[in-house]
Parts: sequence; structure tokens; C-alpha cells
Amino acid sequence: MKSIKFTIRTIMWSMLLYFLSFDDVNAKSAVVSQAVRTEKILPCDDTKTQKVRVALGRLTILSFPVKPKDILPGENGFDFRQIKNDLAIKVLRPNAKTNVFVYLFERRCAFDIVAVPTGGDDIIFIRDPRDKQIEVNFK
Repeated sequence: MKSIKFTIRTIMWSMLLYFLSFDDVNAKSAVVSQAVRTEKILPCDDTKTQKVRVALGRLTILSFPVKPKDILPGENGFDFRQIKNDLAIKVLRPNAKTNVFVYLFERRCAFDIVAVPTGGDDIIFIRDPRDKQIEVNFK
């Protein structure tokens, strides 16, 4: 009789873990769909600064088409870390504001970085308006 109880208990735990895994999948898809909503595209422009909002306690990623050569931040209210083609930005103190210049191959991008309490940008894709993209349809 003990072996039957053990088997039923094992089946119950297995079923519970199985159903809980669905909640985890739904939670992950909700997080992914939220991240998709906070992505945006900004042009790389050295004549007009682009505003970037960084939320307290969160990272904002600027994703460049090529690896930046140099990064020149203004004030030290933010932490900047380059990882391959990305620039990760983190707020170090509330109400921080600064500008940053990012140098690409023969190109300079200008940004105004602003700390916000909530609702900051998550991922920003930086595009060069000089680059022409041609759409090709294959049949």
C-alpha cells in the first residue's frame, strides 16, 4: 500500500509542476511582449541630439549597427558600459542629466540622457540615416 501512495504522490507533484510550468511560460511571454513595446529606433545624428530616458534601477541599451570606437559622456550621473555593439546605461543618481557623444566609423551620434523614475527606454536601435536600405523580394 505504501508504494501506491508514493506513486500517487509522485504523480500529483509531477502534475503540479507541469501546470506551474505553463504559468512560467505565460509570464515569460508577457515579459517579452512588454520588451517589444519599449523598443524604439533613433537616427544617429550629430546635429540634433536624441533624447534617451533611463529609468531608476533599470538598464537602457543603445544598440548600434557597428561597434562604437569611442564614447564621451558628459557628467558622471550615469554608468556607461560598452558590450560589443551595445552601450548599456545605468542611472547612478536620481534627476541626473547629461549628454554623450558616440563615435562610430567616420560618424558621430549625439544623445541627451535623462534619468526618469519610471517608464524609461529599454532597447533603442540606433540607425544611420545615410545608410540606404533596399528591400528585395524573393519569389
